[in-house]
Amino acid sequence: MKHTYAFIALVLFLTGTLCGQTHTKHEAKLFVDSTGQVYTRADAPAYIFIAPADAEDQLMLVPSTDKAANPMQWDGAGKHYITHKDKERNMDIRFRILADGEPPKTTMEFQSGLLFKYNNIFFAESGSAATLTSFDDMSGVSQSFISIDDNSFAEFNQPITFSGNKEYEVQVYSTDNVGNTEDPKSYRVVTTTEAAVQMENIYFETNSTSLNAKSIAELNKLVEILKQFPSVHLEIGAHTDSKGNPNYNLGLSERRAQTVVNYLKSRSIPEGRLAAKGYGETMLINECAKGVECPDSKHRENRRVEFVITKVDEN
Repeated sequence: MKHTYAFIALVLFLTGTLCGQTHTKHEAKLFVDSTGQVYTRADAPAYIFIAPADAEDQLMLVPSTDKAANPMQWDGAGKHYITHKDKERNMDIRFRILADGEPPKTTMEFQSGLLFKYNNIFFAESGSAATLTSFDDMSGVSQSFISIDDNSFAEFNQPITFSGNKEYEVQVYSTDNVGNTEDPKSYRVVTTTEAAVQMENIYFETNSTSLNAKSIAELNKLVEILKQFPSVHLEIGAHTDSKGNPNYNLGLSERRAQTVVNYLKSRSIPEGRLAAKGYGETMLINECAKGVECPDSKHRENRRVEFVITKVDEN
């Protein structure tokens, strides 16, 4: 019996292990959307088969079943075309496959109870609710997953409620429809006013109260956040290393905290929303206490600035 062959392109399953605490495997796979567009993962090997149009399960590998034959590789993400010559109809049949080389991008957003956001740290009321938003601009998002406080990842399917007064460690990631998997993204959710947040890039040299360019850039970010959340009041706390006299260090930290507050005030943040507090060397974050030999890079970790939310005005 004579067969009319239809051209079929298949991408064999791959498995990829997600780095981190989860070891869930996600397969590379073909995805066909509602318009008939075919997608595959950009790093998936491809094998081409042909099969009779009246017996599509009778696949034959092209070009060879020889042991030395290697799978094809897409030459990168984007559009790929394969043309098949239909000799019986004397025409070319063109197939377009989109190779998806990027995983989705997932963010966490609060639906209620958000007080303040700084980088990937959310300050929220007890009982606040958050959801995940994920975007993939090629094959689309398949699933999103969430882990709270180092528990196993679970599929996200409804808003998360953060109850109680504590700090939560949250990790999220998503997969797309061809098996690309996003690296987990970490967030911190704080529902207590007792948590101190260390500001990035706000460090001081020994005995100095001067702000450098990196510090100014970071403080400008805080200015914009404070303008976005005008009901929030902050205490700016400064800390020193353990070198020198404790009383001197206490006074130095108070001057550093006031330097930060003065800069925020100079950028139109009302003085009534800000307080300066110096802690000296009383709250070291590493082993570099008096009498312990440490490189300056370690002492520098202690010369830091933190903030605490002290009050939220009622609307």
